[in-house]
Amino acid sequence: MSVGETLAEARSRAGLSVDELSKRTRIRETVIQCIEQDDYDACGGDVFVRGYVRALAGAVGIDAQPLIREYDRTHADTSDDTFAHVARVADSMPPSDPAPDPAATAADLPFAAPDSDGTYSDAADSDGEEAHQAAGPDVTVYDLPPVNMDPAITVFDLPVISEDPTPTVSDLPVIPPEPPPPPAPPASLWRPGPSGPVPPPPPPPPPAQHGDLPGNWTPAPPPPPRPRPRPQDRDRNRRRARIAIPAALVLVVAGITTGLALSSQSAPASKNAAAVTSPSAHAASHAPAASTPATPATTAPAPSASTTAPATPQPAAITALPIASAQAFGPGGLADGDNTRVAANAITRGASSPWQSQWYATAAFGNLKQGTGLLLDLGKTATVTSVRIDLASYQGANLQLRVGDTAGSLSGFRVAATANDVGGTVRLHLKSPEQARYVLIWFTLLPPNGAGQYQASIYHVVVNGRP
Repeated sequence: MSVGETLAEARSRAGLSVDELSKRTRIRETVIQCIEQDDYDACGGDVFVRGYVRALAGAVGIDAQPLIREYDRTHADTSDDTFAHVARVADSMPPSDPAPDPAATAADLPFAAPDSDGTYSDAADSDGEEAHQAAGPDVTVYDLPPVNMDPAITVFDLPVISEDPTPTVSDLPVIPPEPPPPPAPPASLWRPGPSGPVPPPPPPPPPAQHGDLPGNWTPAPPPPPRPRPRPQDRDRNRRRARIAIPAALVLVVAGITTGLALSSQSAPASKNAAAVTSPSAHAASHAPAASTPATPATTAPAPSASTTAPATPQPAAITALPIASAQAFGPGGLADGDNTRVAANAITRGASSPWQSQWYATAAFGNLKQGTGLLLDLGKTATVTSVRIDLASYQGANLQLRVGDTAGSLSGFRVAATANDVGGTVRLHLKSPEQARYVLIWFTLLPPNGAGQYQASIYHVVVNGRP
């Protein structure tokens, strides 16, 4: 089998595709396919082919040495490769032979003798003859260039050598020069000590500047020492205090005295302010004397400044007016009312039952009458502004608020307010306050009572106004 067939069969046994083998070996898929087809033109030369074969064989788990030797035997180009000739010469030498003699020449190499026609029948002998002719009879083994005896080792197996492994002076770190030692103090400043003269102590370090401390913090300078007062200054301050305190007290007493004097003088002046002469009297005193004797004029006393105009009486506040009595009222007057005996329950707070009209089959009183109502007597004429009425919870009542001064007939009452389709608590506000003694709550349409009939119910009534 050829090199490519061997690699393809090994890849199939390993269960790898061309794509997976390419990812393992970092070799392009096209190169792997060409090698498996024994097409080495796209590999770039023998050296690269050996490297590819070695990498592919290692990836599929086979030995690369037989494949490389097979490639060198069948495909390697050795026309101008001196190293390949020497490698073949080295391969033909038996490994058990001792070291070659330095004096031996190329003619002493173990090649077979030529045939009778001057040619070599064996391929190895032919290769040896080519090497013998290329080397020449006078060239020894040590005159030939060194050859790597293992053709399977390629350039990929050689170690990488750095371009400049030796550091230079430019690569060394810069070391700052040491500061010179401080000059020694002069001998005149040295002090005597137990073992001889002792130099003075070093000066204190300078205060920290901006940037010397972490966070660029600059310490605040210490506050200057506060000067202590001298004895003569303390005595002068005491004398000034002894003079200033009595002077301040004198000024305070003088101010209080002056204020009392001014207040006593202003009191009589205010009393005499009312006794100001009128402008007519003042003008008369400066008028020239007439030829006829003037009649002494009597001046009217000036009105007192404390006299004020009489205040306008304010209207009384609106409040709940007392209701003297309550009676049922019908189209014919008091004699035509509904349930007169319980009419007082409408003005009695906390009554056990409301005032109720008679029940009717329809809201329009069963076409028996035009309406029904409750008449309230205030006992005297008062100003009515609004009325509050607590009805049953059923909606549908139409009512009128009428006021009047007599309780004769319905025509004697005037309509002051109306409400339609109401129920529950109803507040009726008059458009303008009305002066009246009687207030009539007049129903023109009855609400339902929940039992299939229609009936008016008043639980409580409050009349608001001014007495």
